[in-house]
Amino acid sequence: MNFKKFLPAIVAHLSAALSEILLMASAAWLIASAALHPPLSALSVGITLVRTAGISRAVLRYADRFLSHKIIFKLLDNLREKTFLNAAKIFPLKSGRSHEGELLHTLTVSADLLKDFLPRVVLPLSTAALVTILLTYFLFAPLKFFALTLPIIFFANILLAASIKNFQADDSDYREKILDLSDGRDELKIFGTTPAEKILDTAAENFGAENFKLTARQINFDTAFKIFGAAGFFFMLLKLAAVVDTIALTVWTLIFLATLEIFSQLPSAVRTWKKIRAVKLPDEKIFPAKILPTDKAVEIKNLSFGYDKNIFENFSLTIERGERLAIVGESGAGKTTLLYLLTKLFPPDAGTISLGGKISAATFTNYIFSASIRENFKMLHENISDEKIFSALKLCGLENFDIDAPIGEDGENLSGGERNRLLVALAVAKDAEILILDEPTAGLDKIRAEKLIANLIDDAQKKNRTLIVITHDSNYFSELGRIELVH
Repeated sequence: MNFKKFLPAIVAHLSAALSEILLMASAAWLIASAALHPPLSALSVGITLVRTAGISRAVLRYADRFLSHKIIFKLLDNLREKTFLNAAKIFPLKSGRSHEGELLHTLTVSADLLKDFLPRVVLPLSTAALVTILLTYFLFAPLKFFALTLPIIFFANILLAASIKNFQADDSDYREKILDLSDGRDELKIFGTTPAEKILDTAAENFGAENFKLTARQINFDTAFKIFGAAGFFFMLLKLAAVVDTIALTVWTLIFLATLEIFSQLPSAVRTWKKIRAVKLPDEKIFPAKILPTDKAVEIKNLSFGYDKNIFENFSLTIERGERLAIVGESGAGKTTLLYLLTKLFPPDAGTISLGGKISAATFTNYIFSASIRENFKMLHENISDEKIFSALKLCGLENFDIDAPIGEDGENLSGGERNRLLVALAVAKDAEILILDEPTAGLDKIRAEKLIANLIDDAQKKNRTLIVITHDSNYFSELGRIELVH
């Protein structure tokens, strides 16, 4: 981080802290001196000093808040932008949706912690350090080497707080169950949520109990730190009592009280710093997928890729331009994964993927935006004409649909077959040399499925487009011409 950006806030925070110490000192001097009946002019000076210190404290506190918040929000905006741009490059994660949730949780926690870096780490530590140096300098004359008690208290607070494990309950089990139940929310709605609620309640109670215990322990340690600091300041006051008069002792007492308040923020600052240093992203490979050029439509050489175990091992495949083929295989063999690799959603672990042109794809897991059919086309295809929209819809048997009617979140107002055909239409509308469709006939009766496949083949022939269909349906293997088995 660029600490020069923090300098105005540090200066304002330190000035506000010093003005508070000055206010306490001048008030103490005024109270102690008044009992001795000093000249009115001396009291006037004291009163003026108290007022000046009070006004300065208020102004500097405002400047401190203004500068700190301005810097914090600027850093937070930059951090959010950088964070989500980086996140967009690596989604979807190989490890699945739950781990996407974990990554987002980590990114938001990281952003929140880094936002607090200035007010909760930099300002308390820098102010306490500078106040320690300044007061040690003034204390050295009356206390000699006993003045070093102040820096000893400062460093002891930091070292002790750094050596103690952070008081933070482990919420991983609770979060894991929330994410797991979130992924299975449709099943829970069908079968009933009572068992899941009991599991979640138990996890929440365990987390709450652990958090309460650790919070109580943190309060005890913070209290111990304050007692230790108070003892150190009391020791210095005893030494000062032997060498300074009553007025000076009163002044130093209130100065020490203000300094003790500044020091009380040190353990929290160290804990926050430890949390920031401990933040790590989940263990995901963050390498952008690279697609090479080729004179073929698709050329895959020695491809290796896997999740927990390998799906592809030295897999090779060549598809000529304008070819039409079916990719078939058992469930879990990697048919849809191959689509993700060809569309650069996942980078291969080894080997190369080459494409001879733009690619368009549709899978039944694709998301449909909660707008109209027209808006869905316009979101994916810039400046698309109505003529092209109607042509794609007609090819998929959706020509009678009102393209301006809302279709609900993720196409909830459509049937399963209609939703699937709309996804195919959205893919067909792209001017791409290669079209990949994952289970395009899912949810369709035989007549509609045969008509859709025939229309897709006819359209591909007219546009000299390479057509790749991932399917379990053996009825259309012969029509597509070539069959490629994935296993």
